[in-house]
Amino acid sequence: MTHDHFPTTHQTWLCERIGVADDAAHRAVVQHVMQRYFEPLRAYVKGSSLRNFGDSADLVNDFFAARLGDPAYLERWIDSGLPLRRWLVNGLLLHVRNRGIAESRRRARGDAGVGTSGAGGDATMSVESVEPGALEALERAWAIGLVTEAHDRVRAGLIAERRENWWECFRLHVLHGLPYADACPMAGVSTSNGANIVRAVGKRLAAMLSELLTREGVAEADIDAELEVIQRLVRT
Repeated sequence: MTHDHFPTTHQTWLCERIGVADDAAHRAVVQHVMQRYFEPLRAYVKGSSLRNFGDSADLVNDFFAARLGDPAYLERWIDSGLPLRRWLVNGLLLHVRNRGIAESRRRARGDAGVGTSGAGGDATMSVESVEPGALEALERAWAIGLVTEAHDRVRAGLIAERRENWWECFRLHVLHGLPYADACPMAGVSTSNGANIVRAVGKRLAAMLSELLTREGVAEADIDAELEVIQRLVRT
C-alpha cells in the first residue's frame, strides 16, 4: 500500500520560519526537520535499493548537510504542495543519484581519493524511483514518531495537573488491553469513571496529534485524513 494523499500547506510554525532572514529561525527549522525525519528517512533507505549505496545514517546525514543549509530548499517545499516527508524522500533520491553520477565520472577520470558512495556502495548502480515498500516504512516511522511525541506531551501535561492516574488508566486499558475492572484499581481510579477518563485522555491525544500535524505544515482541512493514516500505520 502507498498513501498518496498530499495535503496542502499553510502558514504554520514551520512554514512561518522558512525563508525568514534570521539565522536563529533557520537553525530551529533545520533542527526540527532533522529530529523529525532522520529516523523515517533511515527507514526508507534500509527498506529500499538505497541501502546498496552506503550506511543509512551516513546517507541521510550527508543529504541533510547538502540540502538543509540552503534556506531556499525548504522554501521550494512550501511551493510544491507535497507533505514534507515525501519532499525529503524525493530530495534524498536525487541526492544519492547525483552522488553516484559524480562518483562514476571521477572513476572514469581515474581520480584518486575516497569515493562518495559510502562504505560498500557501488556508484555504478542506478537509483530507483520511490519504492512503495520503503515509502510505507518511512510513513510508519514518521507516524510512530508523532504518536510517541503526542503521548509524551499529554502524559507530561497530566502529570503537571496531578492526574498521573488518568494516564496510568489510559495506558493500562488502551495500550495494554486490560479491562476496566483490572486497570482502574491498578491506576487508583474508580471503575465507574474509567471509560470517561480514557475518553478524555484520548481526546487530548487527538488534539495533540492535530497540533503536531499543523506544526508540520498540514492544512486544517487535511488533518482528519492524516489522523486516519497515522491510526492505520501504528496498528500495522
